[in-house]
Amino acid sequence: MYRIKPFFIVLVLILTIPGMFYVWIINENYKLGMEISRLSVVKTKLEHENKKLLIQKTSLESPSRICKYAKKMGFVYPEEGEVIMVHD
Repeated sequence: MYRIKPFFIVLVLILTIPGMFYVWIINENYKLGMEISRLSVVKTKLEHENKKLLIQKTSLESPSRICKYAKKMGFVYPEEGEVIMVHD
């Protein structure tokens, strides 16, 4: 009966362990690439949403718009003498 020599076992281990490490590295590289792609899409969507919100904020802060809604709600400019200035 043929007996496996210790040299052969050591040789197989020496070749197998780096091979498994290499496959693991390739797998991790693939996973990270997919994660980067996914996050890039998310980043693009968030940048687009941010631009939309900035435009909406600018339009809502418009003084003419605020004045128009204030008049609809019954606000009026104060008369002379109704404003008291407070200084430090």
